[in-house]
Order: sequence, then C-alpha cells, then structure tokens
Amino acid sequence: MANVTVRGYRGEDEGALLAVWNRALPLDPVDQATFRRKVLLDPNFDPGWLLVADVAGDVVGFSLCLIRRVPLERGDLEPARGWIAALGVDPAWRSRGIGALLLDRSLALFREASRQEVLLAPYTPNYFVPGVDEVHYADGLAFLRQRGFEVVSRPLSMDANLVKLDLSWLPEREARLGRDGVAVRLLLPCEIPALFGLLQTHMPGDWVRHAREVLTDATKGLAGYDQFTVALHAEEIVGYCQFEGDHFGPFGVRDELQGQGIGTVLLARCLQTMRQKGLHNAWVLWTSDETAEHVYARFGFRETRRFAVVRKRL
Repeated sequence: MANVTVRGYRGEDEGALLAVWNRALPLDPVDQATFRRKVLLDPNFDPGWLLVADVAGDVVGFSLCLIRRVPLERGDLEPARGWIAALGVDPAWRSRGIGALLLDRSLALFREASRQEVLLAPYTPNYFVPGVDEVHYADGLAFLRQRGFEVVSRPLSMDANLVKLDLSWLPEREARLGRDGVAVRLLLPCEIPALFGLLQTHMPGDWVRHAREVLTDATKGLAGYDQFTVALHAEEIVGYCQFEGDHFGPFGVRDELQGQGIGTVLLARCLQTMRQKGLHNAWVLWTSDETAEHVYARFGFRETRRFAVVRKRL
C-alpha cells in the first residue's frame, strides 16, 4: 500500500478533490457550485466525515460519510443509520489498497457513532445517485460486495424524448376526470398553503423540502410556479407533480385516489408544460421497476441506468 494518510476535509482540498471525484465517477461529475451546495452547505455535513486519502499532499481518494444531525421534515434523526453518499479513488491510484482503507475508516466512524447499518448513495436531502451504477461502476460494486455489502434494491433512471410525445388522448381523459369532479391544472401561487397541506400529510418528507426549495426560487424569479401541476377534487389538492429544467418529478396522488387515472393526467400535463417551454427531453433519476412499467413506459420513458442500493450491517 502507498504511504497514505486518511484525514478530514480541508477547505484548500476543494479543487483537488473535485478533480479526483470527476475522474473516479465520470458519469456523475460535480462542479464547484454543486459541491458547495450539496456537500458543504448540507445541514448534516461535518468536514471530519468527508474523508480524504492523501499521498504526499496529493488527494487520491475520498469518502463522503453522513449521519443525520438535522431531521428531515416529518422524520427523525434515524439514529441507527448512516450513509456513504459518494466514494471514489483516482483511477491512477487504484489497486493499492486505498479504497479499502477509506472504506474501513468510514465504517469505523459509523461504529463510533453507534450506527447499525450503512447505505451507499441513497442519502437525502442531497444524494447524487440512487446507488452504484451496475454497468459503469461494476468494479466498485464488486469491491463493496466482497466487503460485506448486500444489494437491497435496484432502482433505475429513465429518459424520454418529448418532441414526438402523443398526447392527443389527453382532453378526453381530462373530461372523464372532470365528470368525477377532478380538475388538473397549473398551481396558482395562492394555493401554496393547500399544496403543502397535501405534501405534509400525504407525501415523503424530502418531497416537502424539494417543493419548498423550488417555490422559494419562484419568489425570487429563479423558477416558475408553472413548474407545479396539481389535481383538485372538491377544491382540495389531492395530487401534484413538478419539474426542474428537464428533470421530472417527484409526483404523487393521495393513496385513496390512486388507480383512477389522476396520476396519468398529472404526468401528461406536466410533460406538456415542459415541451411548451421548449424542452426536448425529460428524465427521472430514481424510480422502481413497477412504476417504470405501469407509469413511465407509457410516455416513452426508457431505462438509462440501473443502480444497486447496497447496505452493510455493522
């Protein structure tokens, strides 16, 4: 093994760390602004938990470790769980034991914090990917499995071309919902409290945070209220979807109203708005096989990447 020092992150590491990150994880590069927003400004970030592998002053690897220090909305601190949000070694320095050393030090941090399990990648609020890309990072997945990590789920990301999307059926579907008292349209700013009534009662806590961030940007002129489409029944918001740029989602409908076609119309209307804004494509970073088959495939979405969410019990 090389003469490696594993230490906590220092501010002056930023440029070198990002260079290593982008060489080690070429399908998931980050720039300075993204790194500062999603790592340094994350409420759970601790510089001592962003482990850096240092060889004679050169950064050659890293492991971004996190435990929840601030609860998500509608959540707790998840005291039994920890996350490695990103892990990488410079390709020029692989096969020298650096990855194993970083992983061992990472697991030691979690044990000292009395964690019972560690997941790689699916950390909220600031995850980068759902898990380990099974094709493009196959060697990394094999490395983790050899060290006791097990695959617990296999989410996928999907992409669709919007240019030729056929929505000629949409008016008839909307009319059918209308006869049942359901209307689907863009969110009005005055409906923000009603939207959060839905989110805080019926949707995951991280969706609440995500919607709040986009709507906060809307108040600054950095986003639009038309990035939200809502479904109303008896003047109550019962479903919604949103997008940012060509990133679609999340979207959901109250459990007791699912299966009535509301989600299909929400999705269609949202994609239509995206196309009207000149977007040619839409992508979903994280979904399940069931949702992919029954929802997204009907709109031309196709699998782009397959991930393995891996866990190690401590």
